[in-house]
Amino acid sequence: MENFDPVGGGFLVERILDAIFSFSGGGAGSGALSQIFAILKVIGEILFFVFVGGIIFVMFQLRAFRPRYQLVYRPSSVPQQKLAKKRWEDVMQRFEQGLEADWRLAIIEADSLVDEIFQQIGFGGENLGERMSAISPQELRSIVDLREAHQLRNKIVHTPGYKISRQEAERVLRKYQKILEELEVI
Repeated sequence: MENFDPVGGGFLVERILDAIFSFSGGGAGSGALSQIFAILKVIGEILFFVFVGGIIFVMFQLRAFRPRYQLVYRPSSVPQQKLAKKRWEDVMQRFEQGLEADWRLAIIEADSLVDEIFQQIGFGGENLGERMSAISPQELRSIVDLREAHQLRNKIVHTPGYKISRQEAERVLRKYQKILEELEVI
């Protein structure tokens, strides 16, 4: 009756515990346990290198999604250089006519020219203000100057009787010229 277990299976648990402790005790079963650990170690090392390789592969694949701060022109915009140069010369001729109305019109035309160039390059937005807000100084160094020039253009268009001096008009047109030169269209 000493092997009798009223609960059932109690001596089975005892045998399992004895088997486990006999592996760690350095008995005859310790070789089997060390083999199991050796196999697990090799599998772990293989998985480590597979995961590291997978991480490196994913990093190289993600390079395609990082932002690039470089303007890329479509081949269809190459003839635009001559058209923009001619239009810029027309804007400057209007400015040189010497009347305040001509200065204001020259600024409005320069703003329109820059807006068309931005559309052709592919900057999104409904108007020049929205297109400029999507551009960072890393992409276009002269964007801050363009924003100032566009603000003056908005004052001219939306404020009745807005007066502008020749020096101010010339300064604003230089800002438009600077952006067009940076875009390499004039």
